[in-house]
Amino acid sequence: TGKVYMGLILGALSSATAPAATYSVLGEYKARGPVTMTTLSIVALDDALALLIYGFASVFARSLILHENPSLLSNMAIPLFQIAASVILGVVAGFILYKITNKVRDKGRILSLALGTIIFVVGLSIYFRVDPILASMVLGVVASNLQSPKNKEMFDLVKKFSPPIFILFFVLVGARLDGRILMKGNVLFLAIAYILSRSIGKVAGAYIGGKMSGARDTVTKYLGFCLFDQAGVAVGLAIATFHTFSVLGEEARSAGFLIISIITATTFILQLIAPPMIKYGIKKADEINRDVTDEDVVESHKVGDVMESDFFVIRENNNLHQIIDIMKESNANNFPVVSMDDKFRGVISLSDLRDTFNEEQMDQLILAGDIVREVDIVAYTDQELKDVMQVFKSKNIDYIPVLKGKESMLLSGQLEYRKLMDYIEKEVLLRQQELEV
Repeated sequence: TGKVYMGLILGALSSATAPAATYSVLGEYKARGPVTMTTLSIVALDDALALLIYGFASVFARSLILHENPSLLSNMAIPLFQIAASVILGVVAGFILYKITNKVRDKGRILSLALGTIIFVVGLSIYFRVDPILASMVLGVVASNLQSPKNKEMFDLVKKFSPPIFILFFVLVGARLDGRILMKGNVLFLAIAYILSRSIGKVAGAYIGGKMSGARDTVTKYLGFCLFDQAGVAVGLAIATFHTFSVLGEEARSAGFLIISIITATTFILQLIAPPMIKYGIKKADEINRDVTDEDVVESHKVGDVMESDFFVIRENNNLHQIIDIMKESNANNFPVVSMDDKFRGVISLSDLRDTFNEEQMDQLILAGDIVREVDIVAYTDQELKDVMQVFKSKNIDYIPVLKGKESMLLSGQLEYRKLMDYIEKEVLLRQQELEV
């Protein structure tokens, strides 16, 4: 097209990498290693970097469109001011959201506050003519990193609400795509050139950066293949470019529309190309199936494999004095009670004994059978561990007795949630170490 400012904008947009699909592919193949970790780090940061680059590129592009000759200092000052203002706005809004959500218990209000804050930040950004995408991103960073028990709950609620917005966003973007424009020879060539130059730039940039930083050979060679994906931020900035260029004249408006068409079309193509290229990168780096998770350990075990089989048992004819002696020998909170023929009767916990401490003169008369608490939730030795883990979480309990089988009342072991999680974490580390050898 001969328009340098289009090259500046497309170059800035090409630096963004879509995190969602990249995370999804890495997670699907259970990737773990230097390439995977570097990819995750870069993807988390390069959208913010793309916003910074775009801020400078848009100012220079505006000067070229209007045929202005401002000094380099003034060209640098405007984007720096806009970036600083966006960051300040995002930080303030994130801190206010953190303070407010800490005092709200109703989930519906938390969602309303989060969405309202986002809309408010976008509105202020438009009013003060600063970047709404960067301000919103900083808002999310601040809100997620401040230590608050409401953080996870708030972001889970927003995530559940977000799919329709994403769908609507891409539908509206797709509606702007005019296929007839792409069928023009020079535009189609420009789209192909954008994909090729972006892909080559990612691979070459990762290679050069890896060599300069002394990264491992696998990172240097294959990192670039994991950075091909393009989606939300690039499309959002393309739309922002169109709105910015629309007020600069008909030529600039046409260029802005062309940029949206190129970014939308290439996003569709890159969404198809990126997953196999990411797989190629992590496969060549030998990092597939190396990320052992808690779920992998849980999936591979039955209850009988992990249950505690060496534990203290209270018999139903033990008196209060004997029960207390047994409890003194252990740091457990729950103790299973069995009958004289070793059949499971129930559980006695430390809290169950509180009401009996005032009856010391009757400690020979109070028996375990009198204070035992029946339990409705039990596990079986041949039961899948994943089913029991779901029970622990859904019922919010920390102890489950284990019986020999569904037709048997014989006690085989017990499961304590804290000890079980310790075992799972150690097993994850052990398996990861074995894979790295």
